[in-house]
Amino acid sequence: MSAVLHAVPGGSSSKKSNDALLEKFDSRQSGELIIGLAGPMGCGIGTIVDGLRDRLRERGYTDVVHIKLSKFLEDSLANKLVSEWGDADASRRFVRYRRLQEAGKELRRKSKNPAILAEYAAQEIAVDRRRRQRQSSQTGQAIPAPNSPLVPGRIAYLIDQVKRPEEVRLLRAIYRNLFYLLGVTRINDHRKDQLETEQVRSDETQRLIDIDRLEAGDGGQQLDKTLHLADYFIRNDATTVDEKRLKLNRFLDLVHGDKSTTPTDAEHGMYAAYAASLRSACLSRQVGASISSATGEVLATGCNDVPKATGGLYSASFKGHDKRCVHMDGQQCFNDLYKRKLQTEIGELVDKALEKAGKGTWSLPQDDRAELLTRIYDNTRLKDLIEFSRSVHAEMDAIVSLARLGGAGLHGATLYTTTYPCHNCARHIVAAGIMKVFYIEPYEKSLAKDLHKDAIAFEVEETKEGEPSRVEFLHYEGVAPRQFHSVFRAASRKDSDGKYIPIRPMEADKVLPEYLDNYQDFETKAVEHLNEEIERLRPAAN
Repeated sequence: MSAVLHAVPGGSSSKKSNDALLEKFDSRQSGELIIGLAGPMGCGIGTIVDGLRDRLRERGYTDVVHIKLSKFLEDSLANKLVSEWGDADASRRFVRYRRLQEAGKELRRKSKNPAILAEYAAQEIAVDRRRRQRQSSQTGQAIPAPNSPLVPGRIAYLIDQVKRPEEVRLLRAIYRNLFYLLGVTRINDHRKDQLETEQVRSDETQRLIDIDRLEAGDGGQQLDKTLHLADYFIRNDATTVDEKRLKLNRFLDLVHGDKSTTPTDAEHGMYAAYAASLRSACLSRQVGASISSATGEVLATGCNDVPKATGGLYSASFKGHDKRCVHMDGQQCFNDLYKRKLQTEIGELVDKALEKAGKGTWSLPQDDRAELLTRIYDNTRLKDLIEFSRSVHAEMDAIVSLARLGGAGLHGATLYTTTYPCHNCARHIVAAGIMKVFYIEPYEKSLAKDLHKDAIAFEVEETKEGEPSRVEFLHYEGVAPRQFHSVFRAASRKDSDGKYIPIRPMEADKVLPEYLDNYQDFETKAVEHLNEEIERLRPAAN
Protein backbone atom coordinates (compact mmCIF):
# COMPACT_ATOMS: atom_id res chain seq x y z
CA MET A 1 0.00 0.00 0.00
CA SER A 2 2.74 2.43 0.95
CA ALA A 3 4.45 1.85 -2.39
CA VAL A 4 2.46 4.74 -3.82
CA LEU A 5 4.15 7.21 -1.50
CA HIS A 6 6.91 8.52 -3.73
CA ALA A 7 7.72 12.21 -3.72
CA VAL A 8 6.25 14.17 -6.60
CA PRO A 9 8.91 16.16 -8.49
CA GLY A 10 8.29 19.87 -8.15
CA GLY A 11 6.00 19.35 -5.16
CA SER A 12 5.15 21.90 -2.51
CA SER A 13 8.09 23.99 -1.27
CA SER A 14 6.17 26.32 1.05
CA LYS A 15 5.48 23.61 3.61
CA LYS A 16 8.91 21.92 3.63
CA SER A 17 9.79 20.29 6.92
CA ASN A 18 13.13 19.20 8.34
CA ASP A 19 11.42 15.94 9.08
CA ALA A 20 11.88 13.65 6.08
CA LEU A 21 8.53 11.92 6.56
CA LEU A 22 6.50 15.14 6.70
CA GLU A 23 8.47 16.45 3.75
CA LYS A 24 7.45 13.39 1.76
CA PHE A 25 3.83 13.81 2.84
CA ASP A 26 3.88 17.46 1.76
CA SER A 27 5.16 16.44 -1.65
CA ARG A 28 1.99 14.38 -2.15
CA GLN A 29 -0.35 17.36 -2.24
CA SER A 30 -2.58 17.52 -5.29
CA GLY A 31 -2.24 20.54 -7.54
CA GLU A 32 -5.79 20.28 -8.83
CA LEU A 33 -8.60 22.68 -7.97
CA ILE A 34 -12.27 21.89 -8.61
CA ILE A 35 -14.76 24.77 -8.46
CA GLY A 36 -18.46 24.04 -8.71
CA LEU A 37 -20.73 26.92 -9.68
CA ALA A 38 -24.31 27.34 -8.49
CA GLY A 39 -26.60 30.22 -9.24
CA PRO A 40 -30.14 31.08 -10.31
CA MET A 41 -31.08 31.26 -13.97
CA GLY A 42 -30.02 34.58 -15.48
CA CYS A 43 -27.36 35.30 -12.84
CA GLY A 44 -24.56 35.49 -15.41
CA ILE A 45 -22.61 32.33 -14.62
CA GLY A 46 -20.87 32.64 -18.00
CA THR A 47 -19.17 35.90 -17.02
CA ILE A 48 -17.99 34.29 -13.79
CA VAL A 49 -16.55 31.31 -15.70
CA ASP A 50 -14.68 33.67 -18.05
CA GLY A 51 -13.36 35.70 -15.13
CA LEU A 52 -12.24 32.62 -13.20
CA ARG A 53 -10.43 31.25 -16.26
CA ASP A 54 -8.36 34.44 -16.56
CA ARG A 55 -7.67 34.76 -12.84
CA LEU A 56 -6.61 31.11 -12.51
CA ARG A 57 -4.19 31.36 -15.42
CA GLU A 58 -2.65 34.37 -13.71
CA ARG A 59 -2.04 32.06 -10.76
CA GLY A 60 -0.06 29.53 -12.73
CA TYR A 61 -2.78 27.02 -13.60
CA THR A 62 -1.58 25.48 -16.84
CA ASP A 63 -5.12 24.74 -17.95
CA VAL A 64 -8.66 25.57 -16.87
CA VAL A 65 -11.22 22.97 -17.99
CA HIS A 66 -14.84 24.08 -18.31
CA ILE A 67 -17.25 21.17 -17.65
CA LYS A 68 -20.81 21.98 -18.73
CA LEU A 69 -23.31 19.60 -17.17
CA SER A 70 -25.80 20.62 -19.86
CA LYS A 71 -23.65 18.69 -22.37
CA PHE A 72 -24.52 15.47 -20.54
CA LEU A 73 -28.20 16.40 -20.79
CA GLU A 74 -27.87 17.14 -24.51
CA ASP A 75 -26.11 13.80 -25.03
CA SER A 76 -28.84 12.02 -23.05
CA LEU A 77 -31.49 13.57 -25.29
CA ALA A 78 -29.55 12.70 -28.45
CA ASN A 79 -29.13 9.09 -27.30
CA LYS A 80 -32.82 8.90 -26.32
CA LEU A 81 -32.05 8.13 -22.69
CA VAL A 82 -34.74 10.69 -21.84
CA SER A 83 -37.76 12.11 -23.65
CA GLU A 84 -37.81 15.25 -25.75
CA TRP A 85 -39.81 18.24 -24.52
CA GLY A 86 -41.39 20.94 -26.63
CA ASP A 87 -43.90 23.77 -26.69
CA ALA A 88 -44.94 25.17 -30.05
CA ASP A 89 -46.21 28.40 -28.49
CA ALA A 90 -43.04 29.20 -26.53
CA SER A 91 -39.89 31.04 -27.58
CA ARG A 92 -36.99 28.94 -28.86
CA ARG A 93 -34.76 29.91 -25.95
CA PHE A 94 -37.46 29.08 -23.43
CA VAL A 95 -37.88 25.64 -25.04
CA ARG A 96 -34.13 25.05 -24.92
CA TYR A 97 -33.99 25.78 -21.19
CA ARG A 98 -37.12 23.78 -20.40
CA ARG A 99 -36.05 20.71 -22.39
CA LEU A 100 -32.80 20.65 -20.40
CA GLN A 101 -34.66 21.11 -17.11
CA GLU A 102 -37.01 18.26 -18.00
CA ALA A 103 -34.13 16.09 -19.23
CA GLY A 104 -32.33 16.50 -15.92
CA LYS A 105 -35.48 15.76 -13.99
CA GLU A 106 -36.24 12.60 -15.98
CA LEU A 107 -32.63 11.42 -15.87
CA ARG A 108 -32.51 11.69 -12.08
CA ARG A 109 -35.90 10.02 -11.71
CA LYS A 110 -35.19 7.13 -14.09
CA SER A 111 -31.75 6.44 -12.63
CA LYS A 112 -33.04 6.97 -9.07
CA ASN A 113 -29.85 8.96 -8.62
CA PRO A 114 -30.20 12.68 -7.76
CA ALA A 115 -26.41 13.12 -8.05
CA ILE A 116 -26.01 11.60 -11.52
CA LEU A 117 -24.82 14.88 -13.06
CA ALA A 118 -22.08 15.14 -10.42
CA GLU A 119 -20.97 11.64 -11.42
CA TYR A 120 -20.71 12.88 -14.99
CA ALA A 121 -18.50 15.75 -13.81
CA ALA A 122 -16.27 13.27 -11.97
CA GLN A 123 -16.03 11.16 -15.13
CA GLU A 124 -14.99 14.17 -17.21
CA ILE A 125 -12.27 15.06 -14.69
CA ALA A 126 -10.97 11.48 -14.59
CA VAL A 127 -10.92 11.21 -18.40
CA ASP A 128 -9.10 14.52 -18.71
CA ARG A 129 -6.51 13.46 -16.14
CA ARG A 130 -5.87 10.16 -17.96
CA ARG A 131 -5.50 12.01 -21.24
CA ARG A 132 -2.89 14.30 -19.74
CA GLN A 133 -1.08 11.30 -18.30
CA ARG A 134 -0.87 9.68 -21.75
CA GLN A 135 0.44 12.90 -23.24
CA SER A 136 3.11 13.09 -20.53
CA SER A 137 4.25 9.53 -21.26
CA GLN A 138 4.59 10.39 -24.95
CA THR A 139 6.95 13.25 -24.09
CA GLY A 140 9.22 10.98 -22.08
CA GLN A 141 8.09 11.89 -18.57
CA ALA A 142 8.09 9.24 -15.86
CA ILE A 143 5.00 7.01 -15.69
CA PRO A 144 3.73 6.11 -12.19
CA ALA A 145 3.38 2.50 -11.08
CA PRO A 146 0.15 0.75 -12.22
CA ASN A 147 -1.49 0.92 -8.77
CA SER A 148 -0.37 4.48 -8.10
CA PRO A 149 -2.76 7.42 -8.29
CA LEU A 150 -2.20 9.64 -11.29
CA VAL A 151 -0.13 12.68 -10.39
CA PRO A 152 -2.05 15.71 -11.66
CA GLY A 153 -0.52 19.05 -12.49
CA ARG A 154 -1.76 22.50 -11.57
CA ILE A 155 -5.10 22.13 -13.34
CA ALA A 156 -8.44 23.75 -12.49
CA TYR A 157 -11.88 22.36 -13.34
CA LEU A 158 -14.99 24.55 -13.44
CA ILE A 159 -18.25 22.60 -13.07
CA ASP A 160 -21.09 24.58 -14.65
CA GLN A 161 -23.47 24.26 -12.89
CA VAL A 162 -24.69 22.45 -9.78
CA LYS A 163 -28.44 22.36 -9.08
CA ARG A 164 -28.98 19.70 -6.39
CA PRO A 165 -27.64 19.37 -2.81
CA GLU A 166 -26.88 15.70 -3.48
CA GLU A 167 -24.48 16.79 -6.21
CA VAL A 168 -22.63 19.00 -3.75
CA ARG A 169 -22.39 16.21 -1.18
CA LEU A 170 -21.00 13.77 -3.75
CA LEU A 171 -18.40 16.21 -5.11
CA ARG A 172 -17.25 17.00 -1.57
CA ALA A 173 -17.04 13.31 -0.74
CA ILE A 174 -14.90 12.62 -3.82
CA TYR A 175 -12.65 15.67 -3.93
CA ARG A 176 -12.73 16.80 -0.30
CA ASN A 177 -10.51 19.89 0.13
CA LEU A 178 -9.95 20.22 -3.61
CA PHE A 179 -13.60 21.19 -4.11
CA TYR A 180 -15.09 24.65 -3.57
CA LEU A 181 -18.68 25.58 -4.33
CA LEU A 182 -19.03 29.17 -5.55
CA GLY A 183 -22.53 30.57 -5.10
CA VAL A 184 -23.51 33.32 -7.54
CA THR A 185 -26.50 35.59 -6.88
CA ARG A 186 -28.13 38.45 -8.75
CA ILE A 187 -31.28 40.42 -8.07
CA ASN A 188 -34.43 39.18 -9.78
CA ASP A 189 -34.96 42.12 -12.14
CA HIS A 190 -31.42 41.81 -13.48
CA ARG A 191 -31.92 38.09 -14.04
CA LYS A 192 -35.11 38.74 -15.99
CA ASP A 193 -33.29 41.34 -18.09
CA GLN A 194 -30.52 38.83 -18.81
CA LEU A 195 -33.00 36.18 -19.95
CA GLU A 196 -34.81 38.68 -22.16
CA THR A 197 -31.52 39.61 -23.85
CA GLU A 198 -31.25 35.88 -24.65
CA GLN A 199 -34.62 36.13 -26.46
CA VAL A 200 -36.76 34.60 -23.70
CA ARG A 201 -40.12 36.40 -23.72
CA SER A 202 -40.92 38.61 -20.73
CA ASP A 203 -43.97 36.46 -19.89
CA GLU A 204 -41.73 33.35 -19.72
CA THR A 205 -38.83 34.55 -17.58
CA GLN A 206 -40.38 34.21 -14.12
CA ARG A 207 -41.62 30.70 -14.86
CA LEU A 208 -38.09 29.61 -15.78
CA ILE A 209 -36.68 31.24 -12.65
CA ASP A 210 -39.27 29.59 -10.39
CA ILE A 211 -38.74 26.09 -11.83
CA ASP A 212 -34.98 26.52 -11.53
CA ARG A 213 -35.29 27.67 -7.92
CA LEU A 214 -37.45 24.92 -6.48
CA GLU A 215 -39.03 22.46 -8.91
CA ALA A 216 -41.87 20.29 -7.71
CA GLY A 217 -41.70 16.52 -8.00
CA ASP A 218 -38.91 13.98 -7.80
CA GLY A 219 -35.69 14.74 -9.61
CA GLY A 220 -36.36 18.44 -10.20
CA GLN A 221 -33.91 21.27 -9.75
CA GLN A 222 -33.46 22.41 -6.16
CA LEU A 223 -31.32 25.53 -6.39
CA ASP A 224 -32.68 27.03 -3.16
CA LYS A 225 -31.49 23.97 -1.26
CA THR A 226 -28.14 23.98 -3.07
CA LEU A 227 -27.00 27.59 -3.18
CA HIS A 228 -26.75 28.05 0.57
CA LEU A 229 -24.22 25.18 0.71
CA ALA A 230 -21.62 27.35 -1.07
CA ASP A 231 -18.14 27.97 0.33
CA TYR A 232 -18.10 31.50 -1.05
CA PHE A 233 -20.85 33.82 -2.30
CA ILE A 234 -20.56 36.47 -5.01
CA ARG A 235 -23.25 39.00 -5.91
CA ASN A 236 -22.99 39.33 -9.67
CA ASP A 237 -24.71 42.70 -9.97
CA ALA A 238 -21.44 44.55 -10.57
CA THR A 239 -21.52 46.49 -13.82
CA THR A 240 -17.76 46.86 -14.37
CA VAL A 241 -15.13 44.28 -15.23
CA ASP A 242 -12.87 45.67 -12.50
CA GLU A 243 -15.46 45.00 -9.79
CA LYS A 244 -15.85 41.38 -10.88
CA ARG A 245 -12.09 40.98 -11.10
CA LEU A 246 -11.67 42.22 -7.53
CA LYS A 247 -14.33 39.83 -6.23
CA LEU A 248 -12.88 36.80 -8.00
CA ASN A 249 -9.32 37.71 -7.00
CA ARG A 250 -10.34 37.87 -3.35
CA PHE A 251 -11.99 34.45 -3.53
CA LEU A 252 -8.93 32.88 -5.15
CA ASP A 253 -6.52 34.70 -2.81
CA LEU A 254 -8.29 33.11 0.15
CA VAL A 255 -8.36 29.67 -1.49
CA HIS A 256 -4.59 29.92 -1.93
CA GLY A 257 -3.77 31.03 1.59
CA ASP A 258 -3.23 34.79 1.32
CA LYS A 259 -2.83 35.93 4.94
CA SER A 260 -3.07 39.65 4.19
CA THR A 261 -6.80 39.26 3.54
CA THR A 262 -9.00 39.61 6.62
CA PRO A 263 -12.80 39.36 7.13
CA THR A 264 -15.15 42.07 5.96
CA ASP A 265 -17.75 43.43 8.39
CA ALA A 266 -20.33 41.24 6.64
CA GLU A 267 -18.19 38.10 7.02
CA HIS A 268 -17.55 38.88 10.68
CA GLY A 269 -21.25 39.47 11.29
CA MET A 270 -22.37 36.32 9.49
CA TYR A 271 -19.78 34.18 11.25
CA ALA A 272 -21.06 35.51 14.60
CA ALA A 273 -24.58 34.54 13.50
CA TYR A 274 -23.43 31.07 12.44
CA ALA A 275 -21.56 30.51 15.72
CA ALA A 276 -24.70 31.51 17.62
CA SER A 277 -26.78 29.03 15.61
CA LEU A 278 -24.72 26.14 16.94
CA ARG A 279 -26.12 26.78 20.44
CA SER A 280 -29.62 25.86 19.27
CA ALA A 281 -31.18 22.50 20.16
CA CYS A 282 -34.39 23.21 18.21
CA LEU A 283 -35.78 20.06 16.60
CA SER A 284 -36.80 21.95 13.43
CA ARG A 285 -33.62 23.79 12.41
CA GLN A 286 -30.62 25.70 13.73
CA VAL A 287 -30.71 29.43 12.97
CA GLY A 288 -28.36 32.14 14.16
CA ALA A 289 -28.45 35.93 13.98
CA SER A 290 -26.20 38.82 14.90
CA ILE A 291 -26.72 42.57 14.99
CA SER A 292 -23.92 44.97 14.06
CA SER A 293 -23.61 48.71 14.44
CA ALA A 294 -23.08 51.06 11.52
CA THR A 295 -19.33 50.80 12.15
CA GLY A 296 -19.29 47.00 12.10
CA GLU A 297 -19.14 46.10 15.81
CA VAL A 298 -21.23 43.06 16.75
CA LEU A 299 -23.76 44.28 19.34
CA ALA A 300 -25.73 41.09 20.01
CA THR A 301 -26.23 37.53 18.81
CA GLY A 302 -29.15 35.14 19.03
CA CYS A 303 -30.32 31.66 18.13
CA ASN A 304 -33.68 29.89 17.93
CA ASP A 305 -34.42 28.11 21.18
CA VAL A 306 -36.79 27.95 24.15
CA PRO A 307 -36.90 30.98 26.49
CA LYS A 308 -36.39 30.56 30.24
CA ALA A 309 -37.71 32.48 33.21
CA THR A 310 -35.61 35.54 34.23
CA GLY A 311 -34.61 36.10 30.60
CA GLY A 312 -32.55 34.47 27.92
CA LEU A 313 -32.72 30.93 26.59
CA TYR A 314 -32.13 27.48 28.03
CA SER A 315 -28.67 26.14 27.32
CA ALA A 316 -26.37 23.24 28.14
CA SER A 317 -25.45 25.05 31.38
CA PHE A 318 -28.89 24.22 32.84
CA LYS A 319 -28.12 20.61 33.67
CA GLY A 320 -31.17 18.92 35.13
CA HIS A 321 -33.29 22.00 34.45
CA ASP A 322 -33.09 22.14 30.66
CA LYS A 323 -36.70 22.34 29.43
CA ARG A 324 -36.02 22.39 25.70
CA CYS A 325 -38.17 20.01 23.65
CA VAL A 326 -35.35 17.57 23.00
CA HIS A 327 -34.86 17.10 26.77
CA MET A 328 -38.55 16.78 27.72
CA ASP A 329 -40.67 13.63 27.90
CA GLY A 330 -41.61 12.52 24.41
CA GLN A 331 -38.91 14.67 22.78
CA GLN A 332 -41.63 16.13 20.55
CA CYS A 333 -41.65 19.34 18.52
CA PHE A 334 -44.68 21.22 19.89
CA ASN A 335 -45.21 23.05 16.60
CA ASP A 336 -45.66 19.74 14.76
CA LEU A 337 -47.75 18.35 17.62
CA TYR A 338 -50.30 21.17 17.42
CA LYS A 339 -50.38 21.19 13.63
CA ARG A 340 -51.31 17.50 13.72
CA LYS A 341 -54.03 18.31 16.27
CA LEU A 342 -55.41 20.83 13.78
CA GLN A 343 -55.34 18.13 11.11
CA THR A 344 -57.36 15.88 13.42
CA GLU A 345 -59.88 18.67 14.04
CA ILE A 346 -60.25 19.18 10.28
CA GLY A 347 -60.95 15.44 9.95
CA GLU A 348 -63.68 15.72 12.57
CA LEU A 349 -65.23 18.64 10.65
CA VAL A 350 -65.18 16.54 7.46
CA ASP A 351 -67.00 13.74 9.31
CA LYS A 352 -69.64 16.16 10.61
CA ALA A 353 -70.13 17.63 7.13
CA LEU A 354 -70.71 14.15 5.69
CA GLU A 355 -73.22 13.30 8.41
CA LYS A 356 -75.03 16.59 7.89
CA ALA A 357 -75.26 15.83 4.18
CA GLY A 358 -76.88 12.53 5.11
CA LYS A 359 -74.05 10.44 3.70
CA GLY A 360 -72.47 9.26 6.91
CA THR A 361 -68.78 8.70 7.53
CA TRP A 362 -69.09 5.26 5.89
CA SER A 363 -69.30 7.03 2.50
CA LEU A 364 -65.64 7.98 2.78
CA PRO A 365 -63.44 4.89 3.29
CA GLN A 366 -60.72 5.23 5.91
CA ASP A 367 -57.90 5.06 3.37
CA ASP A 368 -59.49 7.82 1.28
CA ARG A 369 -60.13 9.88 4.42
CA ALA A 370 -56.49 9.55 5.49
CA GLU A 371 -55.31 10.53 2.00
CA LEU A 372 -57.64 13.55 1.98
CA LEU A 373 -56.31 14.81 5.32
CA THR A 374 -52.72 14.28 4.18
CA ARG A 375 -53.40 16.30 1.03
CA ILE A 376 -55.03 19.07 3.05
CA TYR A 377 -52.00 19.14 5.35
CA ASP A 378 -49.40 19.07 2.57
CA ASN A 379 -51.09 21.43 0.10
CA THR A 380 -52.23 24.23 2.39
CA ARG A 381 -50.36 26.57 4.70
CA LEU A 382 -51.26 24.26 7.58
CA LYS A 383 -47.90 22.52 7.31
CA ASP A 384 -46.15 25.93 7.17
CA LEU A 385 -47.59 27.26 10.43
CA ILE A 386 -44.86 28.33 12.86
CA GLU A 387 -46.88 29.97 15.63
CA PHE A 388 -46.99 26.91 17.91
CA SER A 389 -43.23 26.65 18.31
CA ARG A 390 -41.86 27.16 21.82
CA SER A 391 -38.66 28.64 20.41
CA VAL A 392 -37.85 32.30 20.18
CA HIS A 393 -36.50 32.94 16.68
CA ALA A 394 -32.84 33.87 16.30
CA GLU A 395 -33.53 37.40 15.05
CA MET A 396 -35.87 38.07 17.97
CA ASP A 397 -33.40 36.60 20.46
CA ALA A 398 -30.73 39.01 19.21
CA ILE A 399 -33.09 42.01 19.35
CA VAL A 400 -34.46 41.09 22.79
CA SER A 401 -30.95 40.39 24.13
CA LEU A 402 -29.88 43.89 23.22
CA ALA A 403 -32.98 45.34 24.87
CA ARG A 404 -32.54 43.16 27.98
CA LEU A 405 -28.86 43.86 28.51
CA GLY A 406 -28.90 47.49 27.43
CA GLY A 407 -26.32 49.15 25.23
CA ALA A 408 -26.41 50.76 21.83
CA GLY A 409 -29.68 51.37 20.05
CA LEU A 410 -30.83 49.50 16.96
CA HIS A 411 -31.60 52.40 14.64
CA GLY A 412 -29.61 52.02 11.43
CA ALA A 413 -28.12 48.68 12.52
CA THR A 414 -27.48 45.67 10.29
CA LEU A 415 -28.75 42.17 11.03
CA TYR A 416 -27.07 39.01 9.74
CA THR A 417 -29.05 35.80 9.78
CA THR A 418 -28.21 32.33 8.54
CA THR A 419 -31.80 31.91 7.29
CA TYR A 420 -34.18 34.39 5.65
CA PRO A 421 -36.46 35.96 8.31
CA CYS A 422 -40.02 34.73 8.77
CA HIS A 423 -42.82 37.28 8.52
CA ASN A 424 -43.09 37.56 12.32
CA CYS A 425 -39.42 38.46 12.67
CA ALA A 426 -39.57 40.73 9.61
CA ARG A 427 -42.15 43.04 11.19
CA HIS A 428 -40.11 43.30 14.40
CA ILE A 429 -36.95 44.01 12.41
CA VAL A 430 -38.76 46.88 10.71
CA ALA A 431 -40.13 48.21 14.00
CA ALA A 432 -36.69 48.02 15.66
CA GLY A 433 -35.15 50.42 13.13
CA ILE A 434 -32.75 47.89 11.61
CA MET A 435 -32.10 48.99 8.02
CA LYS A 436 -30.23 46.09 6.39
CA VAL A 437 -30.63 42.32 6.65
CA PHE A 438 -28.18 39.86 5.08
CA TYR A 439 -29.18 36.20 4.79
CA ILE A 440 -27.82 32.95 3.32
CA GLU A 441 -30.53 30.28 3.28
CA PRO A 442 -34.00 31.03 1.86
CA TYR A 443 -37.09 30.26 3.93
CA GLU A 444 -40.15 29.21 1.93
CA LYS A 445 -42.60 29.69 4.80
CA SER A 446 -41.90 33.41 5.11
CA LEU A 447 -44.68 35.77 4.00
CA ALA A 448 -42.52 38.84 4.52
CA LYS A 449 -42.65 39.78 0.82
CA ASP A 450 -46.45 39.60 0.75
CA LEU A 451 -47.08 41.44 4.02
CA HIS A 452 -44.42 44.15 4.19
CA LYS A 453 -43.65 45.43 0.70
CA ASP A 454 -44.28 48.94 1.97
CA ALA A 455 -41.49 48.76 4.54
CA ILE A 456 -39.03 46.22 3.13
CA ALA A 457 -37.14 46.30 -0.18
CA PHE A 458 -36.55 42.83 -1.59
CA GLU A 459 -34.25 41.83 -4.46
CA VAL A 460 -32.48 45.20 -4.64
CA GLU A 461 -28.87 46.30 -4.84
CA GLU A 462 -27.39 47.40 -1.53
CA THR A 463 -27.48 51.12 -0.75
CA LYS A 464 -23.82 52.05 -0.31
CA GLU A 465 -24.14 55.70 0.68
CA GLY A 466 -26.69 57.19 3.03
CA GLU A 467 -29.57 55.37 4.67
CA PRO A 468 -32.03 53.39 2.53
CA SER A 469 -35.66 54.51 2.51
CA ARG A 470 -36.84 50.96 3.29
CA VAL A 471 -35.27 48.02 5.12
CA GLU A 472 -33.14 46.10 2.62
CA PHE A 473 -33.16 42.29 2.60
CA LEU A 474 -29.97 41.30 0.78
CA HIS A 475 -28.11 38.21 -0.37
CA TYR A 476 -24.97 37.71 1.69
CA GLU A 477 -21.62 38.05 -0.09
CA GLY A 478 -18.27 36.65 1.03
CA VAL A 479 -16.80 33.60 2.74
CA ALA A 480 -19.37 31.09 3.96
CA PRO A 481 -19.23 30.69 7.75
CA ARG A 482 -18.34 27.01 7.34
CA GLN A 483 -15.01 28.08 5.74
CA PHE A 484 -14.31 31.08 7.99
CA HIS A 485 -11.77 29.39 10.25
CA SER A 486 -9.99 27.65 7.36
CA VAL A 487 -9.31 30.71 5.22
CA PHE A 488 -8.75 33.36 7.89
CA ARG A 489 -6.66 31.39 10.37
CA ALA A 490 -3.14 32.77 9.91
CA ALA A 491 -0.09 30.54 10.02
CA SER A 492 3.30 32.24 9.86
CA ARG A 493 2.92 35.74 8.44
CA LYS A 494 6.50 37.00 8.82
CA ASP A 495 10.08 35.85 8.40
CA SER A 496 12.89 35.90 10.97
CA ASP A 497 13.45 39.60 10.26
CA GLY A 498 9.81 40.40 10.97
CA LYS A 499 8.88 41.07 7.34
CA TYR A 500 5.61 39.90 5.86
CA ILE A 501 5.84 36.76 3.72
CA PRO A 502 3.56 37.19 0.69
CA ILE A 503 2.28 34.20 -1.22
CA ARG A 504 3.69 33.51 -4.67
CA PRO A 505 0.50 33.40 -6.76
CA MET A 506 2.03 31.29 -9.55
CA GLU A 507 2.91 28.43 -7.19
CA ALA A 508 0.92 28.97 -3.99
CA ASP A 509 -0.60 25.85 -2.45
CA LYS A 510 -4.24 25.84 -1.51
CA VAL A 511 -5.03 26.87 2.06
CA LEU A 512 -6.49 23.41 2.75
CA PRO A 513 -4.22 20.65 1.40
CA GLU A 514 -5.56 17.50 -0.20
CA TYR A 515 -3.33 14.51 -0.78
CA LEU A 516 -3.07 11.96 -3.55
CA ASP A 517 -3.06 9.08 -1.06
CA ASN A 518 -5.57 7.99 1.56
CA TYR A 519 -4.91 8.09 5.28
CA GLN A 520 -4.08 4.38 5.41
CA ASP A 521 -1.18 4.94 3.00
CA PHE A 522 0.17 7.66 5.26
CA GLU A 523 -0.43 5.51 8.33
CA THR A 524 1.56 2.62 6.84
CA LYS A 525 4.43 4.91 5.89
CA ALA A 526 4.48 6.44 9.39
CA VAL A 527 4.68 2.97 10.99
CA GLU A 528 7.49 1.98 8.64
CA HIS A 529 9.32 5.20 9.45
CA LEU A 530 8.88 4.58 13.20
CA ASN A 531 10.32 1.07 12.90
CA GLU A 532 13.26 2.39 10.91
CA GLU A 533 13.97 4.99 13.61
CA ILE A 534 13.74 2.40 16.39
CA GLU A 535 16.18 0.15 14.55
CA ARG A 536 18.53 3.06 14.05
CA LEU A 537 18.47 3.91 17.76
CA ARG A 538 18.86 0.34 18.91
CA PRO A 539 22.34 -0.30 20.41
CA ALA A 540 24.61 -2.35 18.22
CA ALA A 541 25.00 -5.97 19.27
CA ASN A 542 28.36 -6.82 20.94
